Order: sequence, then C-alpha cells, then structure tokens
Amino acid sequence: MKTTKIIILAVAVAIAGGGWFLTSKESHAEKEVAIKVGESTTTPNSFELAQKLTGRDILKEEEVSLERIPIQGGGGGTVTMQALLAGNIDVAGGSISVWVNAISKGAKVKLLFPGSATEKPEHSGLLVLEESNIHTIKDLVGKKIAVNVLGAEADFIIRTFLKQNCLSINQVELVVVPAENQEQVLRSRQADAVAWTTSGGAQFDRALDKGGVRRIPGTSSFETRGNLPLLTTSEGFREEFIKEHPGAVRKYLKAVDAARYIVWGEYQKNPDRVRAVYAEITEAKGGNPEQANYYRGPRWSPENQFIADRDIQFWIEKFTETGILKPGQIKPSDIYTNEFNPKYKNI
Repeated sequence: MKTTKIIILAVAVAIAGGGWFLTSKESHAEKEVAIKVGESTTTPNSFELAQKLTGRDILKEEEVSLERIPIQGGGGGTVTMQALLAGNIDVAGGSISVWVNAISKGAKVKLLFPGSATEKPEHSGLLVLEESNIHTIKDLVGKKIAVNVLGAEADFIIRTFLKQNCLSINQVELVVVPAENQEQVLRSRQADAVAWTTSGGAQFDRALDKGGVRRIPGTSSFETRGNLPLLTTSEGFREEFIKEHPGAVRKYLKAVDAARYIVWGEYQKNPDRVRAVYAEITEAKGGNPEQANYYRGPRWSPENQFIADRDIQFWIEKFTETGILKPGQIKPSDIYTNEFNPKYKNI
C-alpha cells in the first residue's frame, strides 16, 4: 500500500512538473518572440500616431515586441508577400487579391485582421492629365498605365474594369513605377495614366488638389466592386507562425486594434490635430510632411471590424472568370479567419 502511494505521488509530481515545464516553456516562448514586421521608412504607423496623440505606448501595454524591417516606399503587395513567404517578416498587410492569388498557388498564409476599405470615387480612380484624350475606359486601348507593382491590387483592378468593358489586359501596356514617382511620370508624359490611385489615399487627393489631372469614371476599386464598401486590404501571418506563436499573434492584433481605434477616434474629434501629429512624425522620419494635409484618418471604420466572405468572394469570382482559379478550387474560409480578432469574442 505504501509503495503504491509512493508511485502515485511520484507520477503526480512528474505530471505536474512536466505540465509546469510545458506551460513555462510556452509562456517563455510567447514572451520572447519578436514579431518581424515590415514598414515604410517614411510613413507614420498607428502605434506612433497613438503614442504621440495620447502618450500611450500600446505595444508596451500589450507586451508586444516588434522587430521592424524597413521597406523603402512601403513596398507593394507582391513585395511584402514574397518577404512573408521567405520568412523575412512574420506579418504582412496587403491587397486581398494578392493573398487569394498566393493561397491559390499553395502559399500557407492566412488573413486575420481587416485593413482598408474601398474609397468612394471622389477619392480614388485612374488619373490622367487634364488635356488627355482619355475620357472613358474604352479610350485606354493602346495606352501606357503606370502601376506600382505587377500582380497586385492596381494590376488586378485594371484587368477587372477592362473585362467589365469588353476589353482585355493585352490592349493596354502596364509599366512598373514606384507609387511615389507616378505623379511625376504622368505629368512628364512618360505614362498616359497612373493606377496607384485606384484604391485612393493621400497621394490621389494631393495630385487632384495640385490641378492638371482628372480621374476616369469607373476605374476605382469602389466602382469596380459594384459600389460596395468592401475591404481592399487585410493583415495576416504565415500559418506556421500562427501555430507556433498563437499568443503573440493575439497580443499583436489586440495592439493593432487598440492603436487604430485611438487614431480613428482622435480624428473624429479633431482632424487638424491628427494631421499635425502625422506631419511631425513624417518629417522626423525623413518623409514629406505635406502629405499630412491629405491624411483623412484610418481608411477603415468600426463597420469593417471583421473580414467577411463577400470581401474574399469578389476576387475568387474574378480569378475564376479569368482562369487564374479553377471553379471550386478555393473558398473564402481558406483565405481568412476572424478567430484571432480581439473583437471576435464579443459577437
């Protein structure tokens, strides 16, 4: 009887010790992991804006450690996806079209958090010079269009609105020009139209404000998607990283969510103050503070706090129509999950 008790006690201690070791090891691993994130060298991120606006260090509050990997000019969807797949970064944001395309080709990545939503036509679309003979999508035949990268949002949007107008991508010429140089390329007539603006943003508003350019109707992401407020970008990780560091992923997304809500809320109260802070950070990082004049807060709202099937299905249908995907090859749940979204537990 005494021997039996000793054995039971020993086993219990071993199990408890083993459990403590595993828990301790997992906890230690979660605390120590630094998430490698690519970011623009000149544009403020939400964490920087939130801290400058409120004094709160959201990363410290949520115990998130980041290893920042500079990406000159912010990169492009395919650039960041390549960096993610190579393991150079652990998390990436980008066009949903790029993620659908990559996953359809076997990439083991997953979208976890919503990003930007479609901008209405007054803030997005293909831009041409005021005196250009391009007035409609059909006038683009034989023209040279500048895109920031091939195989990403602008590229796919162009293919879509061409097809919607009974045209094909072979009837235009796409040339790769970094987003920050496209306005100059347009104004110097090295390209007939520029497409970094299809999803809108500060550069679009700035170009229009300077004058001498106009937008082509029907060329924005918003119009191409049927005038619906769909997500254009989202943020995700490699599946391997999610499996190995689920706690770190949850903390990171909680921090992103908190910082974004702070910036969004502060912008609703006092947009001029937020723009001033944006300009200050931009200048400190060596960027052009003038861009802050056209900053309109996060291109997102609480209405888009989750990724939805319809955000993904649009691209599945378009890629199936063009032959990039086979019918039924993938479904929206293959592309995303809201499980790690900090708001998910509240629905």
